[in-house]
Amino acid sequence: MSNVIIKGYHVKHNLTLNKDIDIKNLLLKAKKVADYAVKNKNNNKILTSKYVKQYGLPSTISNQILRKYGKGTIKEASNINLIVPNATTKIKSNNNIVEYHSIEYNDGFINIKPLKLHLRWNPGKKFKKINQIEISESRYMIVATFDKINNNNNKYNDILGIDHNCGVGRHIINAANLKTGEVLNLGKRGPNIRKMYYKKRQKQKIKGNKEKRIMKDLDHKISRKIVDYALKNKLKIVVEKLSGIRKTATKRKGCNNKNRLINSWSFYRLQTFIEYKAKEYGIPFIKINPHYTSQECSYCTIIGDRDRSNFICKNKKCKKYNVCRNADINAAFNVGKRSLLPGGRAQ
Repeated sequence: MSNVIIKGYHVKHNLTLNKDIDIKNLLLKAKKVADYAVKNKNNNKILTSKYVKQYGLPSTISNQILRKYGKGTIKEASNINLIVPNATTKIKSNNNIVEYHSIEYNDGFINIKPLKLHLRWNPGKKFKKINQIEISESRYMIVATFDKINNNNNKYNDILGIDHNCGVGRHIINAANLKTGEVLNLGKRGPNIRKMYYKKRQKQKIKGNKEKRIMKDLDHKISRKIVDYALKNKLKIVVEKLSGIRKTATKRKGCNNKNRLINSWSFYRLQTFIEYKAKEYGIPFIKINPHYTSQECSYCTIIGDRDRSNFICKNKKCKKYNVCRNADINAAFNVGKRSLLPGGRAQ
């Protein structure tokens, strides 16, 4: 297991007001390089900086753009940023070998040498290195490597089970503390945001990617609350293995809103955010086989009756027999308990 973690940071800048650098002109040059890469993606021999030097970008930046857009199925280059890798070059000087780094950090300032740019940045904790910086018209996107915080996994003896949802009127996440019975219900406004922007798109009253930015920010906030809670209470985080979730999620004929939410929802992104934040603190992160977690009673494990948001156990020997409970909370407890069963964990 790796002992490092890679994180990204967004830092706003005012380069459009900076007389010493024409950021719009640089981004226009980057667009020309990206267009060249898309046009010639089938000929790797000419996807090098020497074939685009007429555009005037530093070769280290041109090469990164060529690598990004000169592969895959990209048909048109859009939203082009300046990509500056932290490249290391060895230079001989006075019979000594000196290392040249394209990005350097000193006393709270980053020096981006290829563009002669300086910016103030403090992530709040020590990092190993800056991997790369992307520059858009409004912000820097800094990618850095940190050492993982070493926590003793033996301290995490109890479990936080997590159930994912996406229906209007339901929470995106229901998390159950198996030790105390406490439940976290998070992100109820998420499906309403999706629904609102869908209606705006239908009426052509929306431009840009505002919905995407809002939902990504919401996923970050939800994942942070979950990890902070698990860290405070020393809980392992248990989630469902997501492969096939769109096939197994309930879809109904004539229920287009429900089906559209299922098909458009980024289940994987939210789970990824939870996972990398958990691993940063050394919190155990476990995936389980999700079969029947939404249909079993969390007390007796017998299959019960689920009707949308309600669950009723029909086992007369169960202490929750015929009691109507929240189906999502019941599923969250089942997810946590599944990790304790032989064969319950996903491979």
